[in-house]
Amino acid sequence: MEFVKVKYWRHRVVLINGQRAGMTNRTLVVGEGRQRFELSPPKNYVPSEQIKVVRRTTRQRPLVIVFQHQSQ
Repeated sequence: MEFVKVKYWRHRVVLINGQRAGMTNRTLVVGEGRQRFELSPPKNYVPSEQIKVVRRTTRQRPLVIVFQHQSQ
């Protein structure tokens, strides 16, 4: 069991490997290993996706992934 926190300026659905996994700005429980992170549409953020290896995290020290808003 691993932990990540996906940060974005507002609440959005987080997709991990194409599947809904929870909401931004909250700590999520994920599997260990290589994961692809993105947000639900619209694609008004950068980068469009992030691939990370999730390993050796705790609830108190999750892997933090940041997406930035991009005006269209």
